[in-house]
Amino acid sequence: MNFKGNYRKIGDLDVSALKSKALELTEDDWAENAHRQKSFKAHRNTKSIPLIFDEDFRHSNPTIRPMFERFEAELAPIYRAVRETFDEANEAGRLQTKVGSCYAIRTLLARLDPGGFIDPHMDRNFSLTHAHRIHVPIKTHADVEFSVGGEAKNLSQGEIWEINNRRMHAVKNRSPIDRIHLIIDWVIPGERCCCSKHTHPLTPCSPKACIETDYALEPCGCLA
Repeated sequence: MNFKGNYRKIGDLDVSALKSKALELTEDDWAENAHRQKSFKAHRNTKSIPLIFDEDFRHSNPTIRPMFERFEAELAPIYRAVRETFDEANEAGRLQTKVGSCYAIRTLLARLDPGGFIDPHMDRNFSLTHAHRIHVPIKTHADVEFSVGGEAKNLSQGEIWEINNRRMHAVKNRSPIDRIHLIIDWVIPGERCCCSKHTHPLTPCSPKACIETDYALEPCGCLA
């Protein structure tokens, strides 16, 4: 989702319990689903555990994966913090009274190997560009660099960040350990947004309204 800026901090939480469970995952667990790595070249150095995920990248009716139950208790306070943040936003509050509650359309654990990198890329399909991309570092290191829109940061364990995924973003893990993030794509039904060079100021975006810019090569700059 595009917003004014590259990063937006949502809060801080103790994620030690979630980290402990994530560290119990086996190599077989991490290798079981390689859809993200095969589909997106930028993520070839990563491994992921889908908790809520659909391979068609739908924007509603998400599928809860079997692994979700294992982490459900630890995810609850993170979802609550994200929900409360967007409930407090004026636009989000107005929209929810009309079209219902916001929700996570995707949730996954993503691991980046020591010395690994995620190439600069920009999210382009409809659901990815119309959801709020949330990152929560679960295991990290001072030598992990996250870059969005040319602005580099080290995101610390337990911080909750929204990143502007309509701008070029990349990661470099220069550390000797693997990096694990929880990634959530959060949807506010009917939320207005701007896509690439086109804006829809009076009506909600939809796949039909945004079809010409779903795969636009240029970053969205209308809120820059």
